[in-house]
Amino acid sequence: MDTQKIMLEGAMYMETELLLAALAEPQEHVVGQWRFVEGRYHDVPIVVAVTSIGMTNAAAATALGIERFQPTAVISQGTAGGHDPALQACDIVLGKRSFDASSYRSAQEDKVDWRHMELMGSYAYDAATQSFVPQAVYYLGDERLLAAAHLAAKDYRRGRVVDGCIASCNTWNRQKERLQYLHDQFGSSCEDMEVNSAAQICQQYGIPFLGIRILSNTEFRAEEFQPESAQVCQQFVLAVAEQYGKMSNRD
Repeated sequence: MDTQKIMLEGAMYMETELLLAALAEPQEHVVGQWRFVEGRYHDVPIVVAVTSIGMTNAAAATALGIERFQPTAVISQGTAGGHDPALQACDIVLGKRSFDASSYRSAQEDKVDWRHMELMGSYAYDAATQSFVPQAVYYLGDERLLAAAHLAAKDYRRGRVVDGCIASCNTWNRQKERLQYLHDQFGSSCEDMEVNSAAQICQQYGIPFLGIRILSNTEFRAEEFQPESAQVCQQFVLAVAEQYGKMSNRD
């Protein structure tokens, strides 16, 4: 087993095509219904996981990838919609933390008002009680992976790279008032469908994890989805993987 193998995840082919093309000596694997490709990038051992869209698929692919390929770090990357009005397309959010925006308890009231809600923790495995219980509302990004991303950010020219908070849910929110509320109330920078569930699995396995999301659009600037942002993100993530490999080799 490679001692510093990194698993790079993307939900769709458009979010993984450059990662796959960058691998030297690629080896294809199918585990369950998910595609994994092993290889090397600038002497860094990599496995690319094509997770498919959504939180359930991301969690399943992450768990299967960890069991089969034994990575020492995991990065979930891809596109996202903006929650922070200060951000715009091609800005990159480094997931210093993430949360499940669909895991909440609403207030008891007659009218539908999504503003009156309390975030709940995901049902994650607790070793102390040997059961699955609501745990952390926020999952934190790994500090060493963040440090590698900060190094890669010095050469990024397509926009800003910021530490932020990624909201994950199986929804596609386009209501500005709701987006603003999630940003103001819970600190969310952007919204995706995979990061938090992958983060939960990695925490249960004790594996360093980081979510990296590029804004493909934001309702606050009336931007439509920009597919090319997915390629820009992959190029950045390859630079992060290379920096992380260099850091590991110096240890």
